Amino acid sequence: MKRLLLTSFLVFTAIVLHAQDQKWSVEANYPLNISDNLRFGELNGVVDFGIKYRFVQLGAVNIGAGLNAAFLKNHDEWTYGSQEDVDVVNDYKVKKLLIQPKVFAELAIPGLAKLKPQIALGYTIVKDDYYYNSGSNTEVDDNSTDGGLNLNLGLSYDISKRFFLQIQYDYININKKGDTVINGETFRYDYDDNGSLIKAGVGFRF
Repeated sequence: MKRLLLTSFLVFTAIVLHAQDQKWSVEANYPLNISDNLRFGELNGVVDFGIKYRFVQLGAVNIGAGLNAAFLKNHDEWTYGSQEDVDVVNDYKVKKLLIQPKVFAELAIPGLAKLKPQIALGYTIVKDDYYYNSGSNTEVDDNSTDGGLNLNLGLSYDISKRFFLQIQYDYININKKGDTVINGETFRYDYDDNGSLIKAGVGFRF
């Protein structure tokens, strides 16, 4: 088994190192959340991974498709007292997984070949896991999957033939519609949730 894994790794490495067209790229980013609304803005970025494939070249423009997956979360716990209850413990947990397929255009600037601006339009699938418990007073448990359009603007800089640095801005518009359970009772909700992320990271072309 170890020999098979080692052989597979060496074959893949050889293919990557000898590939000339570099139509593929993979990337790893840190997603910095700069949203200011209540539900999206409270989250902390953890990691974002992406893969892209460039299938058409029109002059200085590469057209392609890509897929990113970003993970954000927050966990907070605090204590307060009241006339009825003393030292009530509040437990708040939220996790958000973003799956982002997109189509993009990447421009090669004449005379500045290392810089590559990019614009992309895609759809974001959002999986939320939300839990809040306020002692014995309130309990909210909500798991949902929603979606909406997103716009991506990016700029990459080649530090070598294959490795690059990049920064991106994502604007995400999500329509959240479904049910949530509060203290055992189900409530309907329907609202728009907007988010903004700045993703900074590194990539590899092959």
